[in-house]
Amino acid sequence: MVEVLIAIVVVVLFGVAAFATNERLLLLLKTQRESTAATMMLQERMETLRALSFSNVTSSTYIGSNVINSATTSEAPLGTLSETITVGAYPTDGTGNNTWVRNSTYPTGNQTATNTALGSSHGTSTETVVKADVLITWTGANGRSRTRDLAAVFGIGNLGQ
Repeated sequence: MVEVLIAIVVVVLFGVAAFATNERLLLLLKTQRESTAATMMLQERMETLRALSFSNVTSSTYIGSNVINSATTSEAPLGTLSETITVGAYPTDGTGNNTWVRNSTYPTGNQTATNTALGSSHGTSTETVVKADVLITWTGANGRSRTRDLAAVFGIGNLGQ
């Protein structure tokens, strides 16, 4: 009888360990899926920005009206997401940035900083190179706050104003 009880305890311990391992594996798979979705979302946003003319990238209103106002196709696994796009002079010249935020409070985006002279040859600023930074933050499957960002430098050279 004692041998049967010991065998039952061993089987129960094995079952608990198998379920714990399975739970951890599923959590790791979901975390990897989120990381992949975040990378794809950043690439999608950056490709959208790369397709714009320099004057649209530096516009104080264009990105808010035509880029950040809609969700990307790859962000669904990220749940509650906060996305920030910042465009500013490169290297920084102290004139300020254009910044937009899209989150659960502002699902179509909200401009949080404005520099109307950015990239303008008619105003006081004459940048010919700007840096665009896309930052996303979300709460991961394990409850941790996760962040990814991607930046690119845009020049006035090959695209029309």
